[in-house]
Amino acid sequence: MSAAATPWANRIVGSGEEAPDRLLANPGNWRVHPEAQQDALAGLLGQVGWVQQILVNRRTGHVVDGHLRVALAIKQDAPLVPV
Repeated sequence: MSAAATPWANRIVGSGEEAPDRLLANPGNWRVHPEAQQDALAGLLGQVGWVQQILVNRRTGHVVDGHLRVALAIKQDAPLVPV
Protein backbone atom coordinates (compact mmCIF):
# COMPACT_ATOMS: atom_id res chain seq x y z
CA MET A 1 0.00 0.00 0.00
CA SER A 2 1.22 3.48 -0.79
CA ALA A 3 1.34 6.31 1.70
CA ALA A 4 -1.64 8.64 1.74
CA ALA A 5 -1.23 11.52 -0.68
CA THR A 6 -0.76 14.96 0.80
CA PRO A 7 -3.60 17.24 -0.30
CA TRP A 8 -2.62 20.08 -2.60
CA ALA A 9 -2.50 23.48 -0.99
CA ASN A 10 -5.06 25.98 -2.26
CA ARG A 11 -3.26 29.19 -3.25
CA ILE A 12 -6.36 30.89 -4.64
CA VAL A 13 -6.94 33.83 -2.32
CA GLY A 14 -9.79 35.64 -4.01
CA SER A 15 -11.61 36.67 -7.14
CA GLY A 16 -13.44 39.72 -8.31
CA GLU A 17 -13.32 42.41 -10.96
CA GLU A 18 -10.71 45.06 -11.64
CA ALA A 19 -10.26 47.93 -14.07
CA PRO A 20 -7.95 46.57 -16.79
CA ASP A 21 -5.84 49.73 -16.90
CA ARG A 22 -4.98 49.19 -13.21
CA LEU A 23 -3.47 45.75 -13.81
CA LEU A 24 0.32 45.59 -14.04
CA ALA A 25 1.94 43.70 -16.89
CA ASN A 26 4.53 41.22 -15.70
CA PRO A 27 7.97 42.53 -16.76
CA GLY A 28 9.10 38.90 -17.19
CA ASN A 29 6.37 38.12 -19.73
CA TRP A 30 8.12 37.01 -22.91
CA ARG A 31 5.07 36.23 -25.01
CA VAL A 32 4.28 38.29 -28.09
CA HIS A 33 0.92 37.58 -29.68
CA PRO A 34 0.75 37.84 -33.48
CA GLU A 35 -1.99 39.99 -34.97
CA ALA A 36 -3.95 36.94 -36.15
CA GLN A 37 -4.06 35.61 -32.58
CA GLN A 38 -5.12 39.02 -31.26
CA ASP A 39 -7.93 39.18 -33.83
CA ALA A 40 -9.04 35.63 -33.03
CA LEU A 41 -9.20 36.29 -29.29
CA ALA A 42 -11.03 39.59 -29.82
CA GLY A 43 -13.59 37.77 -31.97
CA LEU A 44 -13.99 35.02 -29.38
CA LEU A 45 -14.48 37.51 -26.54
CA GLY A 46 -17.04 39.36 -28.65
CA GLN A 47 -18.93 36.19 -29.51
CA VAL A 48 -18.66 34.14 -26.31
CA GLY A 49 -17.54 36.60 -23.64
CA TRP A 50 -15.29 35.93 -20.66
CA VAL A 51 -14.67 32.27 -19.90
CA GLN A 52 -11.51 32.63 -17.82
CA GLN A 53 -10.31 35.16 -15.29
CA ILE A 54 -7.10 37.17 -15.54
CA LEU A 55 -4.63 35.65 -13.07
CA VAL A 56 -2.86 38.20 -10.89
CA ASN A 57 -0.16 37.63 -8.29
CA ARG A 58 -1.56 39.37 -5.24
CA ARG A 59 1.89 39.86 -3.69
CA THR A 60 3.49 41.57 -6.73
CA GLY A 61 0.34 42.85 -8.44
CA HIS A 62 1.63 41.51 -11.77
CA VAL A 63 -0.52 39.69 -14.29
CA VAL A 64 0.48 36.01 -14.39
CA ASP A 65 -1.85 34.96 -17.21
CA GLY A 66 -4.05 37.06 -19.46
CA HIS A 67 -1.87 39.89 -20.79
CA LEU A 68 -3.59 39.84 -24.18
CA ARG A 69 -7.06 39.77 -22.63
CA VAL A 70 -6.10 42.82 -20.55
CA ALA A 71 -4.75 44.64 -23.62
CA LEU A 72 -7.93 43.88 -25.59
CA ALA A 73 -10.13 45.02 -22.70
CA ILE A 74 -8.24 48.32 -22.53
CA LYS A 75 -8.61 48.73 -26.30
CA GLN A 76 -12.39 48.15 -25.96
CA ASP A 77 -12.65 50.59 -23.01
CA ALA A 78 -14.00 47.78 -20.82
CA PRO A 79 -14.59 49.18 -17.32
CA LEU A 80 -13.88 45.87 -15.52
CA VAL A 81 -12.38 42.45 -16.17
CA PRO A 82 -12.68 39.28 -14.07
CA VAL A 83 -9.60 38.58 -11.93
